[in-house]
Amino acid sequence: MAKATQCTVFRFILSDNPGILLSLANRLRAADISLLSLWARSNEDNTSTMRCLAERDPQFRDFAKSAELQAEEEVAIHVMTSKGEGDFIRVLEQIAGVNVNINGIEAVTLAGQTGWMLWTDKDHVGSLLEQLNTK
Repeated sequence: MAKATQCTVFRFILSDNPGILLSLANRLRAADISLLSLWARSNEDNTSTMRCLAERDPQFRDFAKSAELQAEEEVAIHVMTSKGEGDFIRVLEQIAGVNVNINGIEAVTLAGQTGWMLWTDKDHVGSLLEQLNTK
């Protein structure tokens, strides 16, 4: 059975230069900010798009504001399953059951369990959460 929860993913842009991620990590450590997950992608314009899932959203919001990160908040769904083999297919079958388009998906491991982060249109988050949590 899947367990799906709505969460906030913070997205911000940094320059794509050596040492930038280390600098960010040191600033996060100094501010006692814990991240559950972090994604980074290089862009063609010498920047990187960073996305993170913070342990405590209000604390990260305050940090982002004081660090002038101009972080935007995205609504995402974190899905965990407990059956094991074939879980990914079962999750996709559940999603197909509500005819919802997925805008993005990332496999993540949190607390020793593999799951997925899903992005969809904000209008579909509620129905997708309901579908994933009822089977």
